[in-house]
Amino acid sequence: MATLGYSFYPVHPGEVIKDEMETRNISQREFARQVNISYTALNELLNGKRPLTPTTALLFEAALDLPADALMNIQTKYTMQTARQDSKIRSWMAHIPRVAAML
Repeated sequence: MATLGYSFYPVHPGEVIKDEMETRNISQREFARQVNISYTALNELLNGKRPLTPTTALLFEAALDLPADALMNIQTKYTMQTARQDSKIRSWMAHIPRVAAML
């Protein structure tokens, strides 16, 4: 697979946000309270179990001064790279040229 600017392992935007919070010594509970989201939702996002949404990206931009569009680009790359590694999707993609050639 061509890398197309992707790292070997997908990087979830939660990792970037989590690193930033740790660098600034901000606890997850306090941050969740400050941006008015549940601790569970924040923890799941920071641990890559929940996707970043445009709304949460804007909240993080306001709180941490991390550009929301950059965070969403990381999410898009993560989502695409994860999908490319999915064996079911790869199987579907492998059949597309044969179907198209029959038309």
